[in-house]
Amino acid sequence: MDKVSRMGRVAMMAGGLLLVLVSGCSQPNTAPATALDGAPTGEQVDLTLERAISMASVLHTYAWSNRLFPENLALIEELQPSLVGRAALVWGWEHLMLRSMNALTWRVTRIHAIAPEAVVQGCIFEFVSRDVERVKVPVEVQVAFGLEPEDRFYDLEAMIKPGQSQVESGVPDLSRLEARLWFYHLATVYLDAGLEAIHLGQLERMAAHDPEMVETRALIERIRSYAAQHARRGWVMLDAHTHGIVHHKRLLLDFHSWPLRAVEVGEPEQEDVVLEAGFYDSIYGRSLGGTTPDGRFVRHQRVLVELDNGYAGPSAGGCELPECLWGRDEITWFAHQSAERRNEYLRYFWQRVPELDPVARFQIPGVRPVQSLLANSCPRYMIHALDNDKCGGGQVETVGELWGAAPEIATRP
Repeated sequence: MDKVSRMGRVAMMAGGLLLVLVSGCSQPNTAPATALDGAPTGEQVDLTLERAISMASVLHTYAWSNRLFPENLALIEELQPSLVGRAALVWGWEHLMLRSMNALTWRVTRIHAIAPEAVVQGCIFEFVSRDVERVKVPVEVQVAFGLEPEDRFYDLEAMIKPGQSQVESGVPDLSRLEARLWFYHLATVYLDAGLEAIHLGQLERMAAHDPEMVETRALIERIRSYAAQHARRGWVMLDAHTHGIVHHKRLLLDFHSWPLRAVEVGEPEQEDVVLEAGFYDSIYGRSLGGTTPDGRFVRHQRVLVELDNGYAGPSAGGCELPECLWGRDEITWFAHQSAERRNEYLRYFWQRVPELDPVARFQIPGVRPVQSLLANSCPRYMIHALDNDKCGGGQVETVGELWGAAPEIATRP
């Protein structure tokens, strides 16, 4: 099935989005036009999205991240990004991934020593496994929720949708207290280490059983309140993969994230793509508006789009989903191109995204997990070639050209 024959599905998606927009606009305007405690200013968010780069898991103490940390640190020093995205995350193997963050504070401190204005981002995703039952619920987290402290571990069944007692993993259900404890726990780990942004994955999926967003909003405000007291600059920048979540006309997030959603054009041999507004579930022009966390009304909330990684089919090049590009997920398609074409596409995406949507910005892929690159065995794309050009490389100079010199620190809010 090609992209053209899928346009019926696109129309259905657009209809669904319209209903969401109408629903958001029909809610009573009860939100005060004041800044929420622990929310960054709009100027700070704008600045942070201008020089954003994804550097997945570079703060962990895995063998590969240990080996590459000096090179990744040098990259950050050279480019001076405003956002170091996806730098820490947990996706299954919860107790092991938390152990892999034992040097988190030290590594974040190293980043801020050479890029003091950089906002470093952690992630809390829509996946939790049985391994979470090897993680203790911190006493401080229990107390924050008004619980009588007890020495216990997390309970997977209490964290996910009821009736899944035989499963080994699931989607955290934010209508359930156990899931909110886990989310708050991870948020405090990140904030205590000096991270100032948290990506909340597919937040709407996790809030599916909280239709009025009462518990979800309370959780987000609890995280912001913790940031106001403990974060590096007294705020936390929150986003998720969403077109927008609005509670009584108040936007819950500081910006919205979404995949690039390019469109295949031309012959398969060339693997060309373009960006077009309105394709499939793309976010261009569709980001919900409302009162921002810092208290200002916007018609459309700010957007950050990225070359996403995700399902890439049963075999290399075998994905037929509308969001896949020539049989691959977005970042694997990008990494599969020649260095020259990758540079051409970086220039194109950087210019085209704000043309399609003035509030949208393009996040540069720096370090990002990829699927099989056919003959090349490579677990992640890297913007710097290092000693293995099979994993990408060759884009650092192009990004420097696109970003230009970093703003003077004195001019930053």
